[in-house]
Amino acid sequence: MHVRRLLALSLAVPLLLAGCSDEPKPTPKMPESTSSSPTTEPTEAETPEAESPEDFIRRWQAAALSAQNQGDTSEYRALGPRCKPCSDFADQVDRIYDEGGSVVLTSLDVISVAPAPGAEQFRLTRVLGKTKVLDSQGEQQQAFAGGREVLNVFLEQVRGKWRVQNFLRTKA
Repeated sequence: MHVRRLLALSLAVPLLLAGCSDEPKPTPKMPESTSSSPTTEPTEAETPEAESPEDFIRRWQAAALSAQNQGDTSEYRALGPRCKPCSDFADQVDRIYDEGGSVVLTSLDVISVAPAPGAEQFRLTRVLGKTKVLDSQGEQQQAFAGGREVLNVFLEQVRGKWRVQNFLRTKA
């Protein structure tokens, strides 16, 4: 019987010691990806990052430049549908183009957009280029030298999207 115990002990000790080893247990190897480059297209589960107020104001100014030079105020109006000075500006541009005239604004550069005191209020500093208002024969009716201008822009969020609520010209 002594031989049987010795034999059983000699078989059990290596098995017990194998379980107490300091070596890490082997982990299954993961299959390598078949694609060599990461995918850059967003999936349906990803949501696009919300537009910042600063980016929205820059887009609003780009729409103002386009409205004047192209005569289509629809995008500009959509960015501030309840904004009275926005509507007044767009109406003026529409009148010029409806009468066969045009507007030539050489540039509109946004210098800075910074939060201002007050809820959803921003201080916009921009530089307007020279502006000409032409009649239907291409004759200049008005001209503006342009220059630096500062606006206080009041925004609101409607269904998660920014809209211009109002703007006021201020002293620089």
